[in-house]
Amino acid sequence: MGPSQHEGIPLQPLKPTPVFPLSFAFSPSNVLAFTVLCSPALLAQLPNPDLKTVFPQGLQAGTSTEITIGGSELEETTALHFSHPGLTAEAIQHSATDYSPARPNPLRYRITATPETPAGIYEVCAQTRLGLTAPRSFVVSHFPEKNHGTNHSPETAETLPLDSIVNGHADNTAIDHYKITLAQGQTVHLHCQAQVIDSRLDPTLVLLSPDGHELARDNDRSTHNRDASITFKAPTAGTYLIKIHDVTFSGGVEHPYRLIAATTAVPDIDTSFLRTKDHPKDTTVTLSKSPSYHSFSAKKDHPLWIELLSARLHQPSDSLLIVEQVTTDQNGNSQYKEITSNDDFILPNGGRHCPLRTSDSAIKFNPPADGQYRLTLLNQFSKSASAKLRIRPPASGYKLIATPWHLHQKDKSLPRQTTIIRQGGTARIRIFVIRDSGFDETINLSIDGLPPGLDFHPKSIPPDKTSATLILTSQPSTAPAHSFLTIKGTTNEKIITAQPVTSSWHVGNWDAERHLTRIAQLLPLSITHAEKAPLVLSPASNSFGHKIGETLKIPFKITKNAEIKGEITVTLVNSPHSKPPQIKIKPDATEG
Repeated sequence: MGPSQHEGIPLQPLKPTPVFPLSFAFSPSNVLAFTVLCSPALLAQLPNPDLKTVFPQGLQAGTSTEITIGGSELEETTALHFSHPGLTAEAIQHSATDYSPARPNPLRYRITATPETPAGIYEVCAQTRLGLTAPRSFVVSHFPEKNHGTNHSPETAETLPLDSIVNGHADNTAIDHYKITLAQGQTVHLHCQAQVIDSRLDPTLVLLSPDGHELARDNDRSTHNRDASITFKAPTAGTYLIKIHDVTFSGGVEHPYRLIAATTAVPDIDTSFLRTKDHPKDTTVTLSKSPSYHSFSAKKDHPLWIELLSARLHQPSDSLLIVEQVTTDQNGNSQYKEITSNDDFILPNGGRHCPLRTSDSAIKFNPPADGQYRLTLLNQFSKSASAKLRIRPPASGYKLIATPWHLHQKDKSLPRQTTIIRQGGTARIRIFVIRDSGFDETINLSIDGLPPGLDFHPKSIPPDKTSATLILTSQPSTAPAHSFLTIKGTTNEKIITAQPVTSSWHVGNWDAERHLTRIAQLLPLSITHAEKAPLVLSPASNSFGHKIGETLKIPFKITKNAEIKGEITVTLVNSPHSKPPQIKIKPDATEG
């Protein structure tokens, strides 16, 4: 499937503005923060570094390769940081000239992977004057690798040896060609990595016979993502042709791929943060538009968690689950009474920045009596789909998801941003809770890797909440720092580490472009003095008392480090109200 083809003009992303945390004395868990919305002219002064491309995007363990990086605000890159210690980067030097000495090239690096580095997908962040970038995928393999050349016709097809990898990128309206030699009866596994390495490419992979007839084609039907894969057994010996292109024939440097030709199967990779592990008592079922029925026994006051996993297993499904109580009338006929049902399992609302929706069904079922019950399952799509049915007592578990969180004006952009705190400013990280089986305990939060002089609020997530906005606060004297955070949740001494989530690429207009988020390995944070926070609100006190039914007034001072044109809107983050109060102040105001 390709991206949406709606007409639209990409808009320039608007940058975040700082917030200032404020806690109320009467409720330690009720931590609020000022949020400032102001003019685009002010926001435009806050550039955001973005590592958009790395080429090539991988290498063989035990070797070195030279890479080129590209993106926004990278001209003053000083280092690359990897998620595995076996990967290191050394800047390639600009040659000395009559006018300048030799100096590091901020966009060119020599990457080395130790022989002990396991094969896998890792991450790299660029360290710039303005802060760390969001992570981008980088791969280590056990196969020899090369970079593609000119190959836009069958006559210029490049040779692809078995058990090797070629790094390439798709070009607009073009098809890349490779040729591979197979013996009769030999099996080859072709796999095109694109989505899993943060590429915009939606690849189509085609295999042709030595005489030019199409033998196999795949877009994304064989994988857990939008990548393409073909397994083929050669009926005759010869040289076979491989073609790669985007499904819509788009291309460019943000459309890289890694084509693998292997004699053994290539493991599929699922980067969805809604993935779930198999359970030994899962039952495999088939969902269709015709209902299927499944019986089970239950006891009163012994609740059960009933869950269908199908869409999260990348099946074409929109399930419906109905629970009925089974009784017998005086004539011995079975009677069915509906007790509860569920269409879509409710997950935290991550919005467009962090979509958490699923069409799977789940119910926490409290049996009204001992006896027999019946499940009715069906697929509201017309197709049949495989599913896992899970019935078990509620478990005391949950997942945490952490992602940088930014306020934007009312445009349709989704910038690929990270957590950067400018001098004296603040930043936000959004935490989402996926509560397993109706888990309803308070989750206490902690952060490893927090630089000195930085604090955060709130410290916990109440039982009835599925999300929280962490406000990270610095002081003007807080030293510059670069760090990678680990956020943890604790309940009854059980510690869960939050999974970072990042966007694979920036979106200028969500009506015209596909947006993809994935599990990340790194959650970068930077405190930079390269720029001051343009606007800081300082409350007159750190705490305020308030009686129910009275109006609470919070006086604050305004410190401006940039010229402000246009009215300033101040609202509250983490407010208990569905519509938090707002006030508007003049651009020349010094207090409010």
